[in-house]
Amino acid sequence: MTLNKKFSALTMLYAANVLDGGRTLDEVPEVLRDDVAGILKNDDSAEFAEPSSTPAA
Repeated sequence: MTLNKKFSALTMLYAANVLDGGRTLDEVPEVLRDDVAGILKNDDSAEFAEPSSTPAA
């Protein structure tokens, strides 16, 4: 994941917490929510990747 913007450590902690299922985006403080959503949008983890179209065996 490449981010072209600097984020506070608190914003990154909230984003990591949302990614690991510890809280939802709605539970992130409103002042940080847009930045956290931007981080999550740029996340390259498999959890948010489009499912592959591998044919069934």
